Amino acid sequence: MTTSPHKELALKALYQMLGDDTARARNAFRNCTPDQMKEKYGQSGKTREQIIAQYEAHDAKVNAAIEWLNEK
Repeated sequence: MTTSPHKELALKALYQMLGDDTARARNAFRNCTPDQMKEKYGQSGKTREQIIAQYEAHDAKVNAAIEWLNEK
């Protein structure tokens, strides 16, 4: 069974949405102490922990959409 062009396009878009933000944030903050992870970072208004959690939540949503689409 071949995949429809619409499904291929949707999957491609979803994979592009994943990007590398989570890995880059983890890498940037890898040497931070637990206290530093709880401090607000730059002008984001968020802590380093919150930034990583936000990226992880985004990745989880996109991965769930990819799984759902692959079931179709």
